[in-house]
Amino acid sequence: MAVLTIACVAVCLSFCGVEVQSTTVSHIPVITPYDYIGKITTNTIILKPPYCYFNTSLLNCTSETCQIYLVPALGSGPKNFDQDKRPQNSSILSLSPYPTAFASNTSKNYYLTKVGPPENYTCTQPSGMTYFLVGSDGNCSDPNCNGILPTGSNVRFKYILVNKPNDKIRQETNWSTPITLYSPKNLSTINDGFSGRSAAMVVITTILCVALGLLLLLLIVGLIYANCCRQRSEPMPILGSLKIRKYDTHHLKDPVPYVNPTYEGDLKKFSTPEVLPKVLHGGNAPELPDSVELKRYKNYDFTQSEGQNS
Repeated sequence: MAVLTIACVAVCLSFCGVEVQSTTVSHIPVITPYDYIGKITTNTIILKPPYCYFNTSLLNCTSETCQIYLVPALGSGPKNFDQDKRPQNSSILSLSPYPTAFASNTSKNYYLTKVGPPENYTCTQPSGMTYFLVGSDGNCSDPNCNGILPTGSNVRFKYILVNKPNDKIRQETNWSTPITLYSPKNLSTINDGFSGRSAAMVVITTILCVALGLLLLLLIVGLIYANCCRQRSEPMPILGSLKIRKYDTHHLKDPVPYVNPTYEGDLKKFSTPEVLPKVLHGGNAPELPDSVELKRYKNYDFTQSEGQNS
């Protein structure tokens, strides 16, 4: 009943044109509980989204009248933001734009970036892993873009619910504890000797070196065996006596003389002692004919031929 009364009074005062001071909720921005790789880097950080942080039903907030913003701040940023959020000041969204938020010593050291409409962050959290990545827009130039943070800085965060028509804060969370971003190491300070390596790394490196040496040794032995120890095979000589210039196709019905295109006229090079080691008796071998005629016999009396030979 008390909460409903306060909400009614706030609505009435807003309609009457009276500036309403923002209320603080008990929630605090925290790092996402999921095991993401790179939850904290040198200039970005992953936060838990503001589900069920703001009671928008009592404030009558919709996507047209309210928006949720995140305030990253470092150093004097939280103090400067608390001074700038007073109702008498102008729009909180334009007092510390991102491109100049951390540019110099006179900067306010905070900026505002839009998270989304309140109906997207009700108490009914969607299934799956959800997160809000601070710095996803990189080096952007819009006043309320999601730009990267200064490298290695200590940053605090706050979620706020902004009334869209007049850009005034309706509700806000408490400031988070300082979160330190990573600082890149100087390459000269990294110990790359054996003292800076683990025992497992030394063992793996030794095994790989020995295996590489054995493979190289086997390759050298294989090359020596292939070039020196292998017996070379001699090519088989071609007998020139089997080459015939022309022959008749006697097995066909109408035999036609066939000229052999592979015939080589110089038969003497095929009659060397290496090819024909045994010479004919008598010392003088008859010349080989240039052609061989194969006759076809029909109704031949083999009995008579054997009697004549006998």
